[in-house]
Amino acid sequence: MYMRTKRRGFTLTEILVALAIFALGGTAIMALFITNVRLSRQAMDYTRAAEITRNVRSLMTQSLSRPHSIGDENNVYAFYYPGTQVNFNPDRYRDQYEGGGGYDKNIVPQGFGENGVEQTLFFRLPKQRFDAGSMNYFDPNQQLTVIPRDALTASGSKATFQNEDGDPKVFGFLPDKLRQAGALDGLDPDDRMFYQFDVSIRRSVQRASVDDAAGSGAKQPLEDLYVVHVRIYKGFDFTDNIKNDPYFEWDFYVNAAQ
Repeated sequence: MYMRTKRRGFTLTEILVALAIFALGGTAIMALFITNVRLSRQAMDYTRAAEITRNVRSLMTQSLSRPHSIGDENNVYAFYYPGTQVNFNPDRYRDQYEGGGGYDKNIVPQGFGENGVEQTLFFRLPKQRFDAGSMNYFDPNQQLTVIPRDALTASGSKATFQNEDGDPKVFGFLPDKLRQAGALDGLDPDDRMFYQFDVSIRRSVQRASVDDAAGSGAKQPLEDLYVVHVRIYKGFDFTDNIKNDPYFEWDFYVNAAQ
């Protein structure tokens, strides 16, 4: 003769408590996963921005050391960043793609991401001293040179572009790995793969440590020193009168040969 063991199951309360613990734990894990993805993307963006800035600094240093003389005190300087294009607007591509038009290779300008003399822009250095309180950053002026907005030809005349959006606003940049992987043959309609940047140049307000030649006690301005400001964007809005906020900005000094 044996005693029959009575097995007791889980009560409804225990099941609900277990589900609540599982839900809280799952929510916490999901939140950590989402945060990790966001931080990884942010780190990738800042790494790319730092790379663009280093390249711009190197290219701008070379450019300002080699003026192209087109007349007395009328030098222009060349700037070319490999792998960029000033005419590409990812919004046009995305609108067509999402509208059912599919991928149209004609939307991507010829030579996107390729080396070419025709993609080299020229610019003049600003003539007037920089005064942040008296200038308009958005209009062409003598205190600030913005590339590609103030682009010139090699002869010093204003450059014209075959671009239905008018003057170019930013350089479009397609990361190397995506380009090498053939992204141009099947472009992702999401423009997050694209980085944009512009470069502004102004005269430095720094002065020498010695007095000027007149002996007035004033310090001599450093005439050949310029400040280069790089702004980097993602998802740049090409709509007129829209102010785009860069996610990364950096200043550096460069000496210019006159």
